[in-house]
Amino acid sequence: MKRVLVFSLHDRQRLHRLLVKHGFTVVRKKPDFVLVYGGDGSVLMAERLYPSVPKLIVKRSGICRKCDFTFKVLPSVLTRIKAGKFKIRREIELEAKCGKRKLLALNEIQLHTRLPIRAVRFSLQVAGRKFENLIGDGLIVSTPFGASAYYYSVGGKQFEKGIGIALNNLHNKKVRSFVVSGKSIVRIKLDRDNALLAADNDERVVDLKPNAVVTVKKSKQFANFIEL
Repeated sequence: MKRVLVFSLHDRQRLHRLLVKHGFTVVRKKPDFVLVYGGDGSVLMAERLYPSVPKLIVKRSGICRKCDFTFKVLPSVLTRIKAGKFKIRREIELEAKCGKRKLLALNEIQLHTRLPIRAVRFSLQVAGRKFENLIGDGLIVSTPFGASAYYYSVGGKQFEKGIGIALNNLHNKKVRSFVVSGKSIVRIKLDRDNALLAADNDERVVDLKPNAVVTVKKSKQFANFIEL
């Protein structure tokens, strides 16, 4: 773990000097690990650009639920990494497919109404359960990593294992969020109106037309994070 890529829009020179001081080589490609200095959005973007490469998450902003360390403790953290005194925490990711399009997400996959003035009508099938004629803003399929993010804000309860499903502003209030096995495949059919399929904070969304079918399942790709 000697080659480090710094993923940050701020304090890059300061981080560079600190890494060199502790015996690391700062690189632009093929790193052993990525030092992410920022907030939750930076974590998601870094994983998208450098999938599965171990990430060391250092908090910069005031809001970062997924940051493991602060800049203040970074020198001692680097010392322990250099000595090999760390471990890797693995987090699942989700894979969504619609036709030939595929999206990967560390936090969540969401199907969302394309126009805020219109609801979408869709059907959901997962783990032997079927829900038809659902009407609302859409739904969110979340990993445990993303359970405290958007998923939580629309009524989903935090969880540690499996795949979470939260219905977004649903007309039928009796259908609530629930968690299924990590081996489950989520099948969503768009019955009426147009919608968007999105992954995390990726701006490359997929336009969905009526009768589109989306499947979401656990990806073969994992995200890896350095912890002490």
